[in-house]
Amino acid sequence: MTTGQLPFDSDEAPPAGTRVSPLTVTQLNESVDTLLRTALGSVWVAGELSRVTIHRSGHWYFTLTDGVSSVACAMFRGRNSAVKFVPQDGLAVLLLASTGVYAPQGRYQLVVDAMEPQGHGAAALALEQLKQKLAAEGLFNAERKRPLPPFPRKLGLITSQDGAALRDVLRVLRRRFAGLDVLLAPVVVQGKEAPADIVNGLQALDRRGLDVLLLVRGGGAREDLAAFDTAVVVRAIAACVTPVVTGIGHQIDMTLADFAADVSAATPSQAAELVVQERAELNRRVAQLRVGLVRVMRHRLQRAATRVSLAQSARGLPRVPQRISRTRLRVAEATRRLEDAHTAIVARARQRLTTLTRRLAPTEQLSRLRGRRKTLQLVVAALSRTVERDLARRRQQFSSRVAALESLSPLGVLGRGYALATRGTISGPIVDDVAQLQPGETLYIRVARGAAEAVVTRLHAAGQGETP
Repeated sequence: MTTGQLPFDSDEAPPAGTRVSPLTVTQLNESVDTLLRTALGSVWVAGELSRVTIHRSGHWYFTLTDGVSSVACAMFRGRNSAVKFVPQDGLAVLLLASTGVYAPQGRYQLVVDAMEPQGHGAAALALEQLKQKLAAEGLFNAERKRPLPPFPRKLGLITSQDGAALRDVLRVLRRRFAGLDVLLAPVVVQGKEAPADIVNGLQALDRRGLDVLLLVRGGGAREDLAAFDTAVVVRAIAACVTPVVTGIGHQIDMTLADFAADVSAATPSQAAELVVQERAELNRRVAQLRVGLVRVMRHRLQRAATRVSLAQSARGLPRVPQRISRTRLRVAEATRRLEDAHTAIVARARQRLTTLTRRLAPTEQLSRLRGRRKTLQLVVAALSRTVERDLARRRQQFSSRVAALESLSPLGVLGRGYALATRGTISGPIVDDVAQLQPGETLYIRVARGAAEAVVTRLHAAGQGETP
């Protein structure tokens, strides 16, 4: 090539990227983007998530790092909708992504098409994240769980009407306590329709005013229990007014529904056993309580008999009739005073009414008189009711006191066949020991209806023969 000659034909446009035809920054970034996509295509990349941002548009933005290097990543809404878990900082993942350059900023990045967690499956991670979320809402808290009723009469059963769980529960209920009312809500327990069907069953039975609800399902593969690991089922259990018992799967299975239930059982049969006590055991307990009750009542009756005996032997007992008589007189006097006061008050009220009637006789005062007369009548009626109520109350008190005193009266004892012996006179000292007497001494024997005079002829000491 001679000096001054152009390196390309003057009739052709110079190639891009030369000094004569330089690239713009946008063209450069787009060329690098095309080069990376063409050279690498889609690749699998492993690393740890950091600076995760979930945009309100639905796109995910984050950084992937291996501890030494990092790369910016974007996963758009159409792709991330297939991911079953929510990305979190520090989570180890495996990405399928295409390399490229974000042209406006010239920034190298990965556009992610798929994401998988490393170390455990996506379903397990999604379940763990849902469990943590529901726990943070307080749906698994122990303080919100309610005790089961000790003797339920009406049970609600939510399960498949064709499953073995229904037969197992009914068999246990018939064996332990036949005759209970069981209301069944048949639901689908597996598949896409199962969560909504289970929620409807729970809500329908919760409105029926039952004592307890049983949510049960037989065993199966872990994925068969997926309906009981959904947020809608957990929230429906927590929202129930009726206590809920779950028996889902086998002993090794533990679903989110079990965490939300008031009580969880290992199997459907065990759930029925937890809810209903065995009739034979209840009968045994009732028999034990009956024996204890009889023992307590006998002890109380013995104590009451002792107190009655002590009251009968009290020295002040002979003075009881006198006290009753005095109390009766005081009550009678108080009653007479109340009646006199009532009569006087009513008489004064009537006199005042008569006086006012005479004063207000003119026609122009008639309307005013009628109003005052009505007011006065109301006052008299209210006063009469008050006095009558007070008089009735005092009469009731008097009757209660008389009844109480008469229950302690020795006359009542004499009426049951006993006799009272006094020395000297009928009101003399009471004889309670033969050592106080001498042959030939006069006694007065008082019975329920009268008294008799007797002479002591012979004395008999307690537990000994005759005394001469």
